[in-house]
Amino acid sequence: MISRIETFPREDQGRWNIKSLKEIAKVINSSTIIISVLSYLIGKSSIMEGLTPFGIAFVTAYLIKYGGLSLVPIFASLGIVTVHGLESYQYLSALWFVFFTYKILNPKFKDSAIKSSVFAASVLMIFKSIYVIINDFYIYDLMLTMFEGIVVFTLTYIFAYSIPTVDTDFNRVFSNEEVICGSIMLALAVSGLGDMSLFGMSIKNVIGIVIVLLLSYNKGPAIGTVVGITIGVVTSMSQINLPFVISIYGFAGLLSGLFKEVGKIGSCIGFILGSIIMSFYIDGASQTILKNKEIVLAIGIFLIMTKLLKGLSSKVIIGISNRTQIEDAYSNRVKDMTYNRLNEISQVFEELGDTFRRVSDKSKIVEQKDVSNLINEVVDHVCKQCYLCKFCWESDFYTTYGSMFDMLGTIETRGNISTDLMPDIFKKRCTKTDAIAQRLNYLFHIYKLDYKWENKIIESRQLVSQQLEGMSKVIKDLANEIHRDVRFKQDVEKEIYAGLRKSRINVDKVIVTETEREDFEIYLEIRTHNSEDTINKAISIASEIIGIQLANDKYCSSSRYDGKKLKFKLVRANRFGAITKVSRIDKGLIGVSGDNYTFGEKCNNYFAVISDGMGVGHKANQESHITISLLEKFLEAGFDKELALKTINSVLVLKSSEEMLATIDMSIVDLYRGKSQFIKIGSAPTFIKRKDKVQIINSHSLPVGILRDVDIQVYEEELEDGDFIIMVSDGILDANYDEDNKERWMANIIQKIESLNPQTIADDIMDAALDVCEGKANDDMTVLVTKIWKRR
Repeated sequence: MISRIETFPREDQGRWNIKSLKEIAKVINSSTIIISVLSYLIGKSSIMEGLTPFGIAFVTAYLIKYGGLSLVPIFASLGIVTVHGLESYQYLSALWFVFFTYKILNPKFKDSAIKSSVFAASVLMIFKSIYVIINDFYIYDLMLTMFEGIVVFTLTYIFAYSIPTVDTDFNRVFSNEEVICGSIMLALAVSGLGDMSLFGMSIKNVIGIVIVLLLSYNKGPAIGTVVGITIGVVTSMSQINLPFVISIYGFAGLLSGLFKEVGKIGSCIGFILGSIIMSFYIDGASQTILKNKEIVLAIGIFLIMTKLLKGLSSKVIIGISNRTQIEDAYSNRVKDMTYNRLNEISQVFEELGDTFRRVSDKSKIVEQKDVSNLINEVVDHVCKQCYLCKFCWESDFYTTYGSMFDMLGTIETRGNISTDLMPDIFKKRCTKTDAIAQRLNYLFHIYKLDYKWENKIIESRQLVSQQLEGMSKVIKDLANEIHRDVRFKQDVEKEIYAGLRKSRINVDKVIVTETEREDFEIYLEIRTHNSEDTINKAISIASEIIGIQLANDKYCSSSRYDGKKLKFKLVRANRFGAITKVSRIDKGLIGVSGDNYTFGEKCNNYFAVISDGMGVGHKANQESHITISLLEKFLEAGFDKELALKTINSVLVLKSSEEMLATIDMSIVDLYRGKSQFIKIGSAPTFIKRKDKVQIINSHSLPVGILRDVDIQVYEEELEDGDFIIMVSDGILDANYDEDNKERWMANIIQKIESLNPQTIADDIMDAALDVCEGKANDDMTVLVTKIWKRR
């Protein structure tokens, strides 16, 4: 919300001086703009028969907290004037009297809420009583004046709590009291909008619904109900349907808070259900209060705001650790130096990769000048010694050149040329046909070798270019990781430390960090003799405090246990789990399979890969083994998936003079979001078994190792609890010789399997393939079945 409100220097606050426009401009920033808008709207808010005491209370509370910024009473006065016009003097005189008195008697009112509240209430009652007595009055008018004094006294306390919540530091902790007081302040500001509407929608109602949704989702049903009732009371104080508004907002806030565990959509559904239930209960009397389109618009704004605001899904929202400015400055300096240095190195690798790519980017390896040079070589070594040279190459140049060009075409198609394959017109004229044929065959053989190696050099340069670009990206990602804005959560550290100590866990150190992407890590050092039980107990306690399920980071390099002290890191637990089971059969008696596979978990991702080398035996095994091994290394090093696959393709193309071909079938599951990517290069279809249906994911790309540019096809799917990802090699489908639609045949087999055990599913698929080929496998057969389940 707002950073610290800037005020005039303290030495000027003891006396009233009119500031120049230049001096006033110094304090006009985003903070003063927001607080000024609030003061205007709150000053404009009215109750009962046009009573507007709220601006006086807001100005008084602001004076207590931040001092005498003159823009606040100015805008509050403008709000009052828009309501009463010339009759505003009753409130304006009291407001400015309080302000000027504060400027003069600052030390006596400083940080004294009780004195300021009593003083502001008394001033308003005295000034209004004077005006009432001077004019014709009734006892009712004096009672209203006393009522306004009580309102000013009460709201001064409320605003004193709520004004500090208007702070741009979203990481600050707010107590329940501050949240409730802040909602009252926002409700009064919303009430100041009056009957403003947009396309038939009340702006006041839309903002009120957004406030209830935000606080219900963030703080739960108790705060949601209180805030809902507060919004209902304040925004409809002058309306006859006040009870209806209160009931709708309060009950909708309650259900919205109860449904928060389902997520943002759950909170929205809860609010809608609450409003519908109360609408039916009061026989539709609320239809003109909260319209459907107002609720829909408010839900849209709420969903957008929750994307922008940080930490709304946690029970604990805390600020930055109280490190010294010197420590922060030194740490930031080291981060900046490291970040800049790594970026420079990354740019060097990127430029080197770009250079190699430009050098290798030769669209035509064979050019016209190469053919001309080859013919010139023949002329220099054979024709120049002939007495007919001048006749052939000067008098009849085009005929001779055309004949030589035709002979080169014959060599290209047949591999060599002899005298009987030469054009007739050339044989009749030339006296050295044997020497020319011999020279042409020799030069073409040399040229073919040059062409082959030049092509290899270009491919090698492309491979180097890809490697350099990959290194550049890895280094840049590392630089960005180092330069992330990491915040130390000291309040959470204290709560976790206290919670562990309370449970008799001898904890030495707790460090909690959070980044701007809402990623957080908890580092713990505990003295214990039972590491496994201690970790599980610490996870349970920390998860309860944070409000999010945590898990031990098994991949943390600093995690260790030396027999006395246990060091480990807790991170956000994955919402999904995965396990893979395998069934395989090798063709023949050699016991070597051309299929290779791997699966495992890396950070929040689970991957499973099958690679099928072309053919069977040692050669096929070597092809698929190289593919799987390289892919594992690249992914562990942080290479981009597509770049890693292109690099593997280049390696297979360059590794041997013989063809090395291998398919790649890779599934990558995001265990936190429940999304999966399927990358298929020349592979068999992948099947997703989901309850009562089977989905087929197919591709028509070539295997790696054939073409210089590999065709990578990526498919994305949303996964559900209980899904099975079934990956098979070509041998499984090819086992059914007579079936035309092999994918549908396999899908039917998978659909008939009722087991929920991934190993049983893999074995049943293998048995079905063996049955259809009568136990005689024509190719290596491998089945990988990955089960996905949602953690509770």
